[in-house]
Amino acid sequence: MNTNFHFLKNEWPTFFDRASRAEGFVRTDPRASLSYARMALEVAVNWMYRNDEELEMPYDDNLSALMVNRDFKDQFNYKMLNELHLIRKTGNLAIHNKAVSDVDSCTIIENLYYFGKWFAKSYRKGEIDVPGPFDWDLIPERNTASITKRQLEALQKEMEEKLARFQEQQKKQQEEREELLAKNELYRRQIEERTKITEAQKAEANQEDDLQHPRNEAETRKYFIDVSLREAGWDLSGANVKEFPVKFMPSSTNKSTTGNVDYVLWDDDGKPLAVVEAKSTMENASKGENQAQLYAEALEKMFGKRPVMYYTNGYDTFLWDDQFYKKARLVHGFYTKSELQTLMFRRENRKDIRKAEIDIDIAGRPYQMRSIKSIAEHFAGTDKRTGELVGTNRGALLVLATGTGKTRTSIAFSKIMLQSNWAKRILFLADRVSLVKQAKANFVKLLPEHASVNLIEEKENPDARIAFSTYQTMMGLIDKSRDGDARFYGVGHFDLIIVDEAHRSIYQKFHAIFEYFDALYLGLTATPKDSIDKNTYSVFDLPDKTPTDSYGFDEAVKEKHLVPYHSIDMPTKFHSEGIRYEDLSDEEKEEFENEILDGEEATGNEWIKPGELNEWLFNKDTAVKVLQYILQNGIKKRGGEELGKTIIFAKNQKHAHFLKDMLLDMDKEQFGNDYVKVITHNEPKSQEFIERFCDEEKDRLPQIAISVDMMDTGIDAPSCVNLVFYKPVRSYAKFWQMIGRGSRLRPDLFGPGKDKTHFLIFDLFENFDFFKLNPKGIESNAQQSLTAQNFILRLQLANYLGSNSFLKDEDLQAHRKSLLDALHHEVASLDSSRFDVKMKFEIVTEFGINQRSKWDSLSKKEIRTIENELANLIQPPKGDSDLARYYDKRLYLLMLNRLETPDSDLFKNNFALPISKVVTLSRKLERKTSIPIVKENLALIQAPLDDAFWEKKGIAHLEKIRSGIRDLLKYIDREDERYVMTDYEDKLGEIRVNNALRVGEEDIEYENPFASTAKRLEQLINENKENITISRIRKGEKITQEELAGLEDILFTDKIQKEKLIQEVGENFNLVSFIISLMGISKEKVDQAFAEFINKYHLSSIQIEFLNTIKTFLTTNGKLDPKKLFEEPFRNFHSQGVEGVFNDQQTDDLFRIVGKMNEIG
Repeated sequence: MNTNFHFLKNEWPTFFDRASRAEGFVRTDPRASLSYARMALEVAVNWMYRNDEELEMPYDDNLSALMVNRDFKDQFNYKMLNELHLIRKTGNLAIHNKAVSDVDSCTIIENLYYFGKWFAKSYRKGEIDVPGPFDWDLIPERNTASITKRQLEALQKEMEEKLARFQEQQKKQQEEREELLAKNELYRRQIEERTKITEAQKAEANQEDDLQHPRNEAETRKYFIDVSLREAGWDLSGANVKEFPVKFMPSSTNKSTTGNVDYVLWDDDGKPLAVVEAKSTMENASKGENQAQLYAEALEKMFGKRPVMYYTNGYDTFLWDDQFYKKARLVHGFYTKSELQTLMFRRENRKDIRKAEIDIDIAGRPYQMRSIKSIAEHFAGTDKRTGELVGTNRGALLVLATGTGKTRTSIAFSKIMLQSNWAKRILFLADRVSLVKQAKANFVKLLPEHASVNLIEEKENPDARIAFSTYQTMMGLIDKSRDGDARFYGVGHFDLIIVDEAHRSIYQKFHAIFEYFDALYLGLTATPKDSIDKNTYSVFDLPDKTPTDSYGFDEAVKEKHLVPYHSIDMPTKFHSEGIRYEDLSDEEKEEFENEILDGEEATGNEWIKPGELNEWLFNKDTAVKVLQYILQNGIKKRGGEELGKTIIFAKNQKHAHFLKDMLLDMDKEQFGNDYVKVITHNEPKSQEFIERFCDEEKDRLPQIAISVDMMDTGIDAPSCVNLVFYKPVRSYAKFWQMIGRGSRLRPDLFGPGKDKTHFLIFDLFENFDFFKLNPKGIESNAQQSLTAQNFILRLQLANYLGSNSFLKDEDLQAHRKSLLDALHHEVASLDSSRFDVKMKFEIVTEFGINQRSKWDSLSKKEIRTIENELANLIQPPKGDSDLARYYDKRLYLLMLNRLETPDSDLFKNNFALPISKVVTLSRKLERKTSIPIVKENLALIQAPLDDAFWEKKGIAHLEKIRSGIRDLLKYIDREDERYVMTDYEDKLGEIRVNNALRVGEEDIEYENPFASTAKRLEQLINENKENITISRIRKGEKITQEELAGLEDILFTDKIQKEKLIQEVGENFNLVSFIISLMGISKEKVDQAFAEFINKYHLSSIQIEFLNTIKTFLTTNGKLDPKKLFEEPFRNFHSQGVEGVFNDQQTDDLFRIVGKMNEIG
C-alpha cells in the first residue's frame, strides 16, 4: 500500500513496518495506531543508541530512561523532543487501555512522520527520497478489523520479545565495533569521519524541521498546559475537565449568566478542587485573575465548595487559594489531586501555629523559643476584616550562630507545623552528604514518630513525612523521579522546605529548586545578619538586614552558650609577598631554574605570586616554620604535652597531603597516618574519620584533621580547640562557618571541672584583617560552572568583535558569526522537558528557535539577560572533561586579552602567566606521542612552544589551538599535573595575638593587699564557682547546714575571716544570699522557671524578649524589684511597662515567678 513512510523501508525495515502499521490504523483503530507508533519509536531510539557514537546505552534501557538521557535529548530541538514524549505517553495510554481517540492518533502519526524524516536525514548513508509535508490522503479510510485488547497485548508481548532480540543483536554489533576500534586505526578513522557526517546531517535535519514542520502558537500553549496537568497526574480525557459549563456568572460579563471554564480539576466526590483559566501566550497570565475568580464563585454556588484558582498563559502560572492567602503567587506547575485534597483539608483543620506549644525538650533555650515564635508570627496572621487565621509570608530566615542549635530549633518548629496541620511533608536541604546524614539522625532522635527518608541513600518513600537531600540530589530527582507518567515530586509535594546554611551562592546555583517547589521556606544561617547578602534576604522575600529572628555569636558567648576565640595572625614573607627570583640565594636560584623553569635560564624578573603558593608550588621551609609554631603554642590536651584536637583548613587536596607529609616527618614518634588525617571529598571513607574526630564518648584519633572544604560547615566537634586558617577566605558566610568549628562548649575537657574556655585561630593569610576592611567579604562565583563561564566569555568575545574597530576585518567577522551561531544553537537546543528550562522558557523562546538574527545586534540589557538567565542552563557535551573546559576558558580570555593588547611585547609580558599555563599543557601532551591521535597533531601541540606564536596578530591562531588541542587534553595523566616542591628559606612575620591572650601563658592576676574582706571573698567564690555547693545554691536547691559548713571551711581561712567580714557588711550577712547577689541565679534555673510560662500562654516573640530582659537581671544580680518592671529598660517594650506587654493574668503569674526567684536570693 502507499504510505508516507516509504523512505524508511530499505535501510530501516523494522522501523518502517511499525510506522506504516500505525499509519494504517489511524482512523479505524486509534488504540492500535498509538501502540504501533510507540513501538516504532522504541525501535528507532534503540537503533540510535546502538549506532550513534554520540549516544551511550545507560544501565536502565527502557524507553522512558533512554529518552530522558541528556545525550539523547541534545539531538533535537525542544519542539520535536516534546512531540517524541507525546508519542511515548499516548502509546502508554493506549497500551494500558486508557481512553484515546482518533484525534490522538492523527496528532501522533504526524509527529512520528516528522521524526521519521529527521531520523532518515540524519542517519542516511547516501541520498534518500524524503517527501515534503505529511500527505493525509495516504491514510486509509478502511482497514482490517480493529485489534482486540487481547490481540494488542499479544502484539505488545511479541514486540517486546523482538525488541529484546534486536537489542541483543545490536549489542553484539557494538561490541564487535568497539573491538575493531581498539585494533584497527583505519576503522577508527572511518568511524570518526562517519560521525562528523552524521552530526552535520543532524544539524541540517534540525534546520529543515524548523522550516518545514507546521506548528502554531495556540497548539503550543495548549500543549504546555496539558503536559503540566498530566505531569501532576490529571486525566484530561475525563468528563467535564475541559470547557465545563457554569451558571451564576454575573450578567455584566454575559447576559446569559453562563460561561465555560477552560479546565476544572475534580475531587473524587464530584466537587471541584481547582479551576484553570488559560490565556493566550501573547497575554500576561495575570489577566486571567478576574475570570478565574468569577468561575470559582460560580462553581462554589453550584457545588457548595470553593475551588483553588489557577490562571496561566502556558509560560507563567499563578495559584490563588483565596480562602487562606490574600494574594496569588507564581508557581511552576499544578498540584496533584492528593495535594489539592490536602489543601482543602487544611481549610477546616489548620491550627494557629502562633499559639502552638513548643517542645522545650527539643528547643527550650529562650532564644530558640523566641525564634520559633517569630517564624510562626511571620507565616501566620489574622484577617483584619473577619478575624480569621490567614497565611501571610512564605519565606523566613533564621540567623543563629554556629553551635546554638539551628537544627534543634528547626526540628521543634517542624513538630509544630506537623501537629498544626500546616505541613504534611517536610524537606531538609543541605549542601553536604555529611550534613544530610547528621540532620536526619537528629530529626529521627527527636521526632521518632514521623517516618523519614534520606534521598541520597534510600528510594523515594511516599509515606515519609520528612525527607533529607543535598541540593544536587534533589535537582536530579525532580526530573528523574516519576510515578508512572507523572512526576513523583510535584510542585506541591512538600509543604515546608528547610534550607541549611542559606546564602546567595546556594540560591544562585540551585535556584531552580526554590522556584519549582511551592512551599514555605525556612532558611538557616550562621552568617551575622549585617553581613548577609541582600540577595539572600530577597530569596525569602525579606527586606535587607531584617532576618525573621537572630541570635549572634557575641550574644551566645555572653550568655555562655558558646566559647570565645583568640586569633593569632602569623603571616610569612612568602605568603605575603610571593617568591621573587632575585631574592633567592644562588643555590635556591639554581633550584628555581631546574624545578620551575624546566631547566631554562631565568631572566631575573620571575615572580611567583602569593596566590600560587600551595596551589602548585609547595615550600617546605614555610610549612615547617608555621607548623612548629602551632605545635608549640596551640592549646594542649589535659597533660599539657600533646596538641589538642586541631583542624587545618588547607587550600586544596595536594596542599593537604603536603602538610600531612610535613607533619609526619616532624615527629615520627607521635605523628602517624592515624594521628593526622586528610579529610576531603576525594578521600575514601572520609565521613568515618570525621565521626571519629568528633567522637565525644571516646578519645579517638585522628587528633589533627586537614580538611579541604569538607569540615568547614556542619560538623559538631566540641573538643576542637585549635583552628588553622591555612588559606585565604573571602566569603564571610564561610568565614563564620569555619570559626564555628571551635566555638562549641565542652565541659571537663581538661579534667573534672576544667571546661573548655576558649579556642585559638591561627590565621596565616590575614583573614581577620581582610574582613575588617571588607565586612561583607567577597562572594565567589562558584555557582557558575565552567560551561556557563565559557558561554559568557564567548558572548563577550562576539560582542567585542562587533565593535567598529573590527568591522572591516573579514576573518574576525567570520569568527564572530561562528561564535553567535554556536551560542544560538545551544540555546535553541535546550530541552524544554527539563524543569529548570521550563521555568525560563519564555526567555529561551525569545532567544532560541527562529531567533538567530536577534543575536547579531544584542542590546546591553539583552546580553545581561542571557548571561544571568540562560548561561547556567547550558550543559557540557557528553564526555567533555573539566581540563578541556578549563583550556577553553584560558584561550577565550587570551583572545580577549590579545584583541585589547595589540602590542605583541606588551601582550607577552602582561599575560606571561596564562601563556605559561597553555605552554605547560602542550609540553605534557608532547610526552604522549605513543597515542596515535596525539602524534598526528604534534605540530599543532608544539605551536605554542614557539615564542613567535605569541607574537602573531589576531586570534585565529589561538582559536586553532583551542579547537584542536582541547579534546586531546584527556590523555594527560592526573599525576602529571603541575606540582613543584621547593625548600627556599622563608621568614615568619610579626606574630599578633588578638584579644590580649598571651599564647602559652595563663592570664595572671595579682592580689591587691588593700582589698576589703568582702572583695577577697568575692574573688575566692569566683575561683570556686564550679564547687558543687555553690552550683546548687545558684540553682535554688535546698542546702543542708552540713553542706553550708563545708563551704565555709573552704572560703573562710586565716586570710578571710568571717568575723571581719561581718564587721564590714553587718550582722545580717548570709552566705547564700551573698553568693546569689554576686553570681546571680543560675541560667538553667531561671530558664526552667519561665519555660512553662512561655508555653502556657503561647507568648509572642516580643513577650519572650521582655522575659529575656528579666532573666538578665536575675542571672546577674540574683534579685529583681518588681517595681523595676514599670521602669527602664522595660518601658522600651511599652510605655506602660509590664502591663502594656502582658494581660492581667499573665502579669500576676509573672510577679509570682519573680517573687519566687527573689526568695532564692
